[in-house]
Amino acid sequence: MRNYEIATQEGIVSYWEYGDERNPTIVCLHGLAGNGFYSFGELAPLLQENFHLIILDSPGHGKTTAFLHENDYMFSSLATWVHEIVGKIVQVPFIILGHSWGADVALHFTRFYSEKVSGLILLDGGFTFPQNQPEMTFDYTYSGWNTYMEQSEFADEEDIFQEYRTYTKRWDTGKEQYAASLFSKRNDGKLGLTASKFTVLAIIKAFFKEPFADAYPFIKVPTLLIYAAHPEHLNEARAKGILQLKTHIEDITVTAIDSAHMLQWDEPEQTASIINQWVFEKRPVI
Repeated sequence: MRNYEIATQEGIVSYWEYGDERNPTIVCLHGLAGNGFYSFGELAPLLQENFHLIILDSPGHGKTTAFLHENDYMFSSLATWVHEIVGKIVQVPFIILGHSWGADVALHFTRFYSEKVSGLILLDGGFTFPQNQPEMTFDYTYSGWNTYMEQSEFADEEDIFQEYRTYTKRWDTGKEQYAASLFSKRNDGKLGLTASKFTVLAIIKAFFKEPFADAYPFIKVPTLLIYAAHPEHLNEARAKGILQLKTHIEDITVTAIDSAHMLQWDEPEQTASIINQWVFEKRPVI
């Protein structure tokens, strides 16, 4: 595992690298308000034997400089950003993998830069929120995230751990490090999310302006969706999303994991096994 930084005109881009670059490359994109270390610290060591992993901190997250303009967080704009940054690191076509928001970014990247992608992996993202969840109107979602960002501050790390241990059924000291990495100390001494409210709310707008399903007809590469089976109240939304995927993407594999949204925390071994098997089966194509 190595952490690198790239200097650009916009600022610094941070990324993690695992594995041997002679192996197939997987570019990994994390979820909203997360970072690469938080999202993939459990999964990467289980994949690095067979793959070369590039794990980005997306703009405004982790150690990567935030964008100044709201429209830069549109999925089409983020796809261009990924293309420019990854092009400095990897020269050959790669598999792109995203969790949650990162899955949507990976999906749109594949739409616009299909020649760079040999396979697409969606981890519990890019198929339900918000278009297949009618209760998640723009006003409801925007207001909820605005409140969450205003209230997401903690007196100390132990308070952070108390909340984040509810996100997984397999909490341990390693995950304490991941959770703590999401926060920075503010001027008042409290710990707040490194991702700013401006960044997060700009991304929420992007979800509604550039729907995930709009990208589906353009996906012509082998695609794997691994989704969490919990909570059960999303089953209808999941069924709609899976049907849409299967309608538009010819080579699509769908599998569920008995976990919540952070499936790579709950079941890292199973997640890694599914990815390894899928790539092995698609080897003549990928």
